Amino acid sequence: MNTRKKIMIGGLGALTPVIMNLLIVDLNVVFVKITLLASLAYVIRIVILFSLGGFVAFLHKGENSPIKIFELGIVAPALITAMINAGQVPILKAPPQTAETSAASFSFIPSVYALPPQEEEIKTFSLPKESSMQQIWRGLTGSSFKRVWFVIVGSHPELEDARNQAHQIDQRGEDFEAEVYAPYDDNPNYSVVIGANLTYEEAKELKKRAIEAGLPKDTHLWTFPKKK
Repeated sequence: MNTRKKIMIGGLGALTPVIMNLLIVDLNVVFVKITLLASLAYVIRIVILFSLGGFVAFLHKGENSPIKIFELGIVAPALITAMINAGQVPILKAPPQTAETSAASFSFIPSVYALPPQEEEIKTFSLPKESSMQQIWRGLTGSSFKRVWFVIVGSHPELEDARNQAHQIDQRGEDFEAEVYAPYDDNPNYSVVIGANLTYEEAKELKKRAIEAGLPKDTHLWTFPKKK
């Protein structure tokens, strides 16, 4: 078997863990928010792993079995992919489910109810903005969003009621800034939020301070629900 064919078989073997990781992890991490830079970085990651698989196959000059060469191509990329995923375990692992906490996952296209023109100033639930380097890093390493938690102190079917609660909280003169958020996905209510795009630990601490300060006891944490 010539060297070129051996490298190609090893490279194809390297794509096996890449494809599996794409289906299981990357679709809910790298491509939860598709950007050009993140996509290009992901392509570079694939090229690097393909090249690594081909290089490992090249080093085994005495091996001519296509199946064994394919298997050799899988090994190094699989180990690297596993190491990358292991580094993301604390991020990907959802906090314990409670009656006050929604599932920690993401949808590809968040659904937000359309708002009439007079309500356009209302905030909407969205993923945090990324710098160019953060997008590239996410594509290369599969790092996920951390700041995806919101602290909600009230939920109202009427916009005016939500605005009134937000105004009352602001009038208290304490270290809480309330904002009204538009209905999201299948929830028709307007939300009154005192903390947005926080880490889970930050959101949990803010909720604790809010309740201690006398805000509603049903203050709870929220993040983007998993799409079925």
